[in-house]
Amino acid sequence: MNKNTVWQLGLLLLQTLTSNGHDAYIVGGAPRDWLLKEASADLDIVTSATMGELEGIFPGAAIIRTNIPLLSMMKANVRVEISELHGRSLAENLAARDFTVNAIAINARGDWIDPFYGKIDIEHRVLRLVREDSIQSDPLRMLRAARLMADCQFAVDPGVAKSSKAERQRLNSIAAERIGEELNRLLRSRDAALGMQWLGEQGILSILCPEATRLHKRPVFSALNNVDTLAEKWVVFFYLLGEKNVDHRLKKWRLPKTMAKKAERLFFYTEKRMEAIWDRRRLYEAGETVALAAEKTAHVLSDSVPGGEINVRSFLAELPIQSRHDLAVSPLEISAHMNCEPGPWLGDMLHALELAVVDRQVANERKALLTWAKECFCET
Repeated sequence: MNKNTVWQLGLLLLQTLTSNGHDAYIVGGAPRDWLLKEASADLDIVTSATMGELEGIFPGAAIIRTNIPLLSMMKANVRVEISELHGRSLAENLAARDFTVNAIAINARGDWIDPFYGKIDIEHRVLRLVREDSIQSDPLRMLRAARLMADCQFAVDPGVAKSSKAERQRLNSIAAERIGEELNRLLRSRDAALGMQWLGEQGILSILCPEATRLHKRPVFSALNNVDTLAEKWVVFFYLLGEKNVDHRLKKWRLPKTMAKKAERLFFYTEKRMEAIWDRRRLYEAGETVALAAEKTAHVLSDSVPGGEINVRSFLAELPIQSRHDLAVSPLEISAHMNCEPGPWLGDMLHALELAVVDRQVANERKALLTWAKECFCET
């Protein structure tokens, strides 16, 4: 999305609101991103209009009734969220924000309102608190500070670091899913290593992961920038911390289930790969995608891991089968051969056949597989 398009869309929405008799301003990250010469994927607008009035102006938009109700809609691939000023002035709204770089507003004429000199801080790439108690009022802001460091290459003002260290225990009172969401965003940022390193230096990670075994060694997070996918970044993060109970941690932070399952599975195979080279069975059970990701992640975490992507692809190519679908016998054929109705036993039998073929205990031929299955069935 072109930043000029976002700018034009924002002004158009402001003009729509003002033409209906309401004050309206673009706030939050969009003014900051504009000054950084970047396109924002989101537009946050505050207005004197009520939710009822907004529904009339923007019919069809969704009303999200959270602690701060807001109207949400997509316009030209930009997520727009409009919230009420609730009788407060714009100055009061901006004074309640986290950092000066996020406390800038734009009105319908395109005028900039910058009471806390956020423009100057953006120019100097400095992250400064709007108020001394900004982090005390919302401790999650210390994680946001790390993300803005990572995404925008901001230096952190000493006041932010001092307040974060002093208030870090307050993170225990923050909903776990909010922490998980913020860490997820940090890991997706441009320089996740920079932000995570700062969290470690402030002692914040020891609050988030108190059971982690390597925190006292001050882990270096540069490896985060050497992997690509979000699942790989979570694996590197947990490994560097010495966090073993990955499943528990991912569930506690309520991360998206699909991504959490990927990360948990990848963590398992990465650890196994760092302990030993691939054997046929483990390589087969991992599958090509996970095996290649685990190989890469293991190499990023340790220079002493031998092998590489070429070796993994070569080993995979040597496997007799790549998946259950490659078996030379169908589930119905096995069921008929055993003279048994399909049931849970059939899945177990197919899995046993897969491993037997991979371990070269039996050839992947119909007759041999049926004979092996019958013998296995009789034994059980």
